[in-house]
Amino acid sequence: MACRSHTFDRTLTTAYTLELSALLEPLAGTPQTTLAGLVLLLPLLGFAVLYRWGRFLPRQGDWLGIGITGAAFALSLYLFTQTWNITTFHSRSVWFSLPTRSVADFTAGILLDNLTVLMLVIVTFISLLVQLFSVGYMRGDAGYSRYFAYLGLFTFSMLGIVLVDNLLLLFMFWELVGLSSYLLIGFWYERPAAAAASKKAFLVNRVGDIGLLLGLFSFYTYFRTFDLEALRTLVGAGEWLNGGFVISYTLNGQPWLVELSPLFLTLAGLGLFMGCVGKSAQFPLQVWLPDAMQGPTPVSSLIHAATMVAAGVYLLARCYAFFTPDALTVIAIIGAITALLGALAALTQYDIKAVLAFSTISQLGYMVMGMGTGAHDASLFHLTTHAFFKAALFLNAGILIHAMHRGLHHTHQPTDVDAQDIRNMGGLRKAMPLTFYTYLLAAAALVGLPLFSGFLSKDAILSGSWAWAQTMSANGNSLYFAVPVIGFAVVLLTAYYMGRHLWFLFFGSFRLPFDVQALRLSVRQEVERVMLWPVVVLAVLSLGIFFSGNPLSFSSSWLMQGIGLDALTTDGALLANRLLQAVAVQDAANHTAHLVIGVLSALLGVAGIVLAMGRYRNRSSEALLAEEPKGSFARLSYNHFYLDALYSRTLVQPVLWMARMLYRVDKRVIDYTLEYGSKWLVVFSKIVKWFDTWVVDGSVWLVGSLMKVLGGIGRGLQNGKVQSYYAYSLFGFILIMLYIILN
Repeated sequence: MACRSHTFDRTLTTAYTLELSALLEPLAGTPQTTLAGLVLLLPLLGFAVLYRWGRFLPRQGDWLGIGITGAAFALSLYLFTQTWNITTFHSRSVWFSLPTRSVADFTAGILLDNLTVLMLVIVTFISLLVQLFSVGYMRGDAGYSRYFAYLGLFTFSMLGIVLVDNLLLLFMFWELVGLSSYLLIGFWYERPAAAAASKKAFLVNRVGDIGLLLGLFSFYTYFRTFDLEALRTLVGAGEWLNGGFVISYTLNGQPWLVELSPLFLTLAGLGLFMGCVGKSAQFPLQVWLPDAMQGPTPVSSLIHAATMVAAGVYLLARCYAFFTPDALTVIAIIGAITALLGALAALTQYDIKAVLAFSTISQLGYMVMGMGTGAHDASLFHLTTHAFFKAALFLNAGILIHAMHRGLHHTHQPTDVDAQDIRNMGGLRKAMPLTFYTYLLAAAALVGLPLFSGFLSKDAILSGSWAWAQTMSANGNSLYFAVPVIGFAVVLLTAYYMGRHLWFLFFGSFRLPFDVQALRLSVRQEVERVMLWPVVVLAVLSLGIFFSGNPLSFSSSWLMQGIGLDALTTDGALLANRLLQAVAVQDAANHTAHLVIGVLSALLGVAGIVLAMGRYRNRSSEALLAEEPKGSFARLSYNHFYLDALYSRTLVQPVLWMARMLYRVDKRVIDYTLEYGSKWLVVFSKIVKWFDTWVVDGSVWLVGSLMKVLGGIGRGLQNGKVQSYYAYSLFGFILIMLYIILN
C-alpha cells in the first residue's frame, strides 16, 4: 500500500491552504448544546442515585428513573424543534494537548444536526416507554432498583455515542454500551444461560471493536485528528490523482502532504465497519444477538429497537464520508447476506423472542445493505421505523410471556412447560384482543404492507439497491443485481415467518390444558395498564402516515428529506462521491421502477402471509403442539446454520484447549519446577549455611583461638622477670644441645 505522510520545506507552504489547527479551534457553547449535555448527564445521574440508594427509595426509585428519562425526552423534543432542517449547533473545547507541534490538540464537543436530534428523540422515547413497561413486567423482582439503574447507564451510553463529535469519544461510549449490555443481558446472573449469554455478547462485540479501533487509528495516523467535522473537511479537500488519494494541509504552520492508496482507505473503512459488524450483529458476528434474549424482555426491546444494535448503523452514517466504493460494495454484500441468513433462521424458531431476534438480525442486514448501496437516507429511515414497530413487537411478546407465566402459575401446570414456546400458545386473540391488534399492527409494519411505516422504509432501501445495481452493472457485470434480489427474497421470507408466528400465537385454539381466559389479569382487564399503553403508542406509530404525507410513497417523507447526504455533509466530502452521485441520478430516473418495486414488495408480503396461513390453518392443535423441525434445511435453519457449533469447534474449543494446555504447563511444569526448585534451593541454602557456620566461621574461630592461645603464651613469656628469661634461655640451650647430640 503506497501510503506516505511527510513534511516539506516552508517555501512550499503556499500550496497548503487548509490549516488543521484552525479546523479544531474551540467553539463556544450554545444554549442548545448545553441542553444536549444535560440530556446526556440526566440518565447518568439516575444511574448513580438508583445504584447507590435505589433500594431505600419509595417504590425502589422507579419513579426517579422514569422521571429523569421523561425529562431527557422532553428536552430532546425541544432540541429537535430547534435543529431539524433549521441549523446545526456545535460546541468544541480542547480536551488535552501533547507537547509537540506535529500532533493537533485533542478536542471534545457536542454536535447537533438532523441525525443527532433524530436519534436523541428515538433513544429517549423508546427508553421512556420501556421503563414504563418495566414497572409492570419487573414488579417484585429482587433486583428492581438495580434494573432501573442499569437502564439509566445504558441510555447514557447510547446518548454519548449520538452526541459526541469525535471518534475517540465515540469509541469510549461505544465500549460503555458494551458494558451496559453485559450488565442487562446478564441481569439474572444467577441463571447460567443468562451469564453465558452476557459473556458471549461482550466477547463477540470485542472482536468487532478490534477492527473499529484499527480503523480509528488508521485515519488518525494520516489525518492527525479524531474530530468528525475536521475529518470530513479534510476528505472533501482531498482529490484522486494517479490512482491515489492526495490531501495537503498544514498543522501548526508545518506543511503535510498525505498520499493514500485506495486499498489502504478501503481497509481503514472496513475497520470502521467491523465495529458495526459486531454491534449491529452482521455476518459473521451475529451469533450473540439470539442468545441476548436471556435478559428481561424489556431489555430485549431496548437493545433491538433503538440503542445497541442501532449504534452500528449510526456509526456507518456518521463515517459515511470515509468509505470508498469498494468498501461500500463489501458493506452491501455483508448486509444482504445478513438479511437473508436472519430471515431463513427465523422460519423455524419456536421461542417467541427468538423469532423476533432473528428478525432483528435480518432487518439490520437491510439497513446495512442500504448503507452499502448508497441508500443512506433510506437506511436511516428504516432504522427509525424499525425502532417503533420492533419495540412494539418485543413489548407485546413480554405481555404474552407474562400472561403465560400467570396462567401456568394459577392453574398449577408442570414447571417444565415453556412459557415462551409459541407451540404452547394459540387462540390468544380471544383472551387478549388489545395485545392481538397492537401485535398485528407492528407485524404488518415489519412485513412491509402498504400504509405501514415498514413499507415506506423497506421500499426506499429496495429502490436504492436496485439503482445501485444498475449503476454498478453498467460495465456488464450483472452479479450486482444479486443484492436487490436478495432484498426482495427477504421480503417474502419475512412475511412468511411473521404469518407463521401470528398463527401460532393468536389463531386456532389454545393448546395447553386450561382455559385461555386464565391468561388475563382479571375478568375486565387483560394486562396491567402501565404495560399496555406503551405498546399501544408504539403500534400506532407503526402507521406510515406519521412518516410521510403520502403513506404509499417514501419520496414524500419528511424524515428522508432531513437525513439525506445533502443535509448531513457538504458536496464532495465523500470518498465515494462519484459513485453515490451516479446512484442518486439513476434512482431519481427510476420513476417506473419505484412503482414496480412498491407493488412487487407488497405482493411478496401478501404472498408470504398467505403461504404461511395456508400451511398451518388446517393443522390440528396436537400437530402444532408436537411440531419439530424436519428435514435438513429445517434443522439447518433452526440451528442458525450451525454457526455457533462451527465457531465453537474452530475457535472456542481450540482456544479452551490451548488454555487448558497452558494451565497444565503452568501447573505441572512451571509451578512444579518453581515449587521443587525452591525446595532444593532451601536444602542447598541450609547446606551452605552449615558450611558457612562450621567450616568458614569455624576456621575463622579456630585461627582466632589459636592466635589467642599463642598470644597468651607469648604474653606469658614476656612477664618482665629476669629469672624467667634465664630459665627460658637455659631450656632453649639444653634443647639445642640435645638436637646436636642426637644428630
